[in-house]
Order: sequence, then C-alpha cells, then structure tokens
Amino acid sequence: MSPLFAHIDPSPQVAAVLDDPMQDDILDRIRDAIGPAVEDPAWAYPWATYGVHRFARAEAVRLGPVGARACSLSPGAIDTPETRLEAARHESVRQLIQRTPLGRTGRCEEVAAVAAFLVSDEASFVNGVDIVVDGGLCAAVGDE
Repeated sequence: MSPLFAHIDPSPQVAAVLDDPMQDDILDRIRDAIGPAVEDPAWAYPWATYGVHRFARAEAVRLGPVGARACSLSPGAIDTPETRLEAARHESVRQLIQRTPLGRTGRCEEVAAVAAFLVSDEASFVNGVDIVVDGGLCAAVGDE
C-alpha cells in the first residue's frame, strides 16, 4: 500500500532502473535516479514496494504466454508484534488503523487466504495486478 500513500510517480529514468532489477549495481542506479532521499526508510519502503508491483506486472506479461501468472499482494496494517510496536511508537500508524473502514487491523490468516486464492485454480485468470488487503483503508484515504 505504501506506494499508493506516497504517490510514487517515477520519471522514465527511475522506471528504467526499476525495470532492470537484476543488475549488480541496482542499488547505486536507484540512488542515482531517485536521489539520496531513497535512503530514508519513509521513502525507501514505498519505492521498493512500487518496484515489486512493477516487477509483477512485467513478469505477468513475460510469463503469461507459457501459462504462468504473477501478482503482488499488499497487506494493510496486520496484527503482528511489529505493527503493534509501530502503532505504540507512531501516531501516524495509529491514525491509519483508526481510519481503516473495518475498524481494526487485519489478521495474518486473512492475508494468507488471499494468497491461497491467488495460487488456486479459481484465480487462473488473475494476472499482473496488485491485490490490496487493507480493510478498505486505500478506499478511505483516496487521493489525499
């Protein structure tokens, strides 16, 4: 979800770096393209997640002709020790949880169920998308 909240919109230079992630100097190339701000965890995580979304789309196109599928999964605030710690430390995390329309954090089992669906035959036509499992938070926050 973080690229949605950070409003990631890469320049063609950044997109080219992200679309070629197997190069040995990928980290240097990303820093050169995005700038030193990418070393700040508040920006590094959204950019990394955006890269995963792009990678899933590209792999869906590349592997689709042989019958393979690729998707990414973006969980919202899931009830884990780390999420509880972050919520205790940061008001912004507490606010995101409070703004979740379902009024709670998600459970690991809920994310696992979506992942299981995506690898099942029932999802055999789902390809190249990011599935957001966030209790409706992205819908609530919208284009803020």
